[in-house]
Amino acid sequence: MPHNLRPIISSLVILIAAPLLMSKGRLMQGPMVGSIESKSVTIWARVAGPSVLNIRYSDQPNFFNAQLTSKIIATKENDYCVTAKIDGLRPNSFYYYQVLVDGEPVDYDGYPLLTAPSKKMRTKFSIGFGSGARSDKDGLQAIWLQVQNARPHAFFWLGGNEAFSELSPEFQAEEYRRQRSVPFLQPLLRSITQLSTWDAPATLPRDELADSLEIFQRYWPNPAFGTEEAPGSYFNYQYGGVDFIFLDTYSYRDEDKQSTILGEVQMKWLQQQLSQSEATFKVLLSGSSWSNLAAENHNTWTAYPEERKGLFSYIRENEIDGIVLLSGDDDEAEIKAIPMSRGGGYDLYELVSSPLAQNPAPDYTEDNTAVIAIEEPYADSMNFGTLTFDMAEDDPVVSLKVINVFGENVFPEFELRASELTNGKTSWKSKVPAEAVAHIEARTGSAL
Repeated sequence: MPHNLRPIISSLVILIAAPLLMSKGRLMQGPMVGSIESKSVTIWARVAGPSVLNIRYSDQPNFFNAQLTSKIIATKENDYCVTAKIDGLRPNSFYYYQVLVDGEPVDYDGYPLLTAPSKKMRTKFSIGFGSGARSDKDGLQAIWLQVQNARPHAFFWLGGNEAFSELSPEFQAEEYRRQRSVPFLQPLLRSITQLSTWDAPATLPRDELADSLEIFQRYWPNPAFGTEEAPGSYFNYQYGGVDFIFLDTYSYRDEDKQSTILGEVQMKWLQQQLSQSEATFKVLLSGSSWSNLAAENHNTWTAYPEERKGLFSYIRENEIDGIVLLSGDDDEAEIKAIPMSRGGGYDLYELVSSPLAQNPAPDYTEDNTAVIAIEEPYADSMNFGTLTFDMAEDDPVVSLKVINVFGENVFPEFELRASELTNGKTSWKSKVPAEAVAHIEARTGSAL
């Protein structure tokens, strides 16, 4: 072969091979487990280019008698994000799975997961929760090592988790990818349920909210996204006999009139979920605080007083027991009581863990007379929360821990029994020092 033809032929080989090399996708982010049900599991992943993806799974770690899910095509239109569903599983059982990209496993060892217990199974389980995980503030995010040690069955993300404040929707996807690539987070993503509230940028124009929500849906495989009538990021996830009701406090809020934070359709949906629920505990998860004083961006329920009052009245009037409130994006950990027992209901407890990965910012003030601080807020380091539900007891109980980056439980033991969360019961007095009761009653005497 003439010497001067070799570079030309080599270039032609590269040009011919390039499309083939590019079409061979590899895993870029994930896998991440979405909702784990008693008989099914959802797996999310993002690949490097146009690819065919499916999941191999088995109840044996050596993948004996493994089965395959149907194939899913990763395309540019969905940013090469794919979601696969594994069906036909047994409740409360271990399984192992591998992600196949173009027919090849990306990790030959595979990953373990545990299916949810059946609805009739009275068991003990825990979930983790937190907010404020910012890869731009803390790229290492050592807090995830402590979450791994706690071994929750699921983890719930409650707002403030990406650096969205000044980003248009097309750049929000990059923030999701950065957070999804944090090394210490990977073992949790691969093996336990990951579900999230939607945290829209505060400065995003209303006409761009739909684009932002679409990107959120692409990167978070939540079990549902609102209703056909009113799409959004709200849904009900059931695990172990507990209803976890995630709320969308962005899509339909009216900041100008301060008339609604959920919108009419979502509020009716929430009321229906509560009325139809047979769960002992019903956990309402909000990326917006339930009790903080109204801020300029109105990212708190108290900025919408009529709707907040209407929801709490609905709970009391319809004798809906077992409500627990979770929230995030507060930059400190808190245990707070809203003393609804004074109006014939029962005390509602708001449990907050924040931040996961950025600097804490204490903002507690006694000016807020509508809420009772059960413990002094914690803002010394990053932290996350766990809720442990013991449904096997005659009087089921949920226990809270807030754990900092050093593995320390920052609050004394705190628990709520089902018998305390029913109309006519006053419980907050038993959860604060006896000598503090008189001072608290004097300060919050008009609170409802």
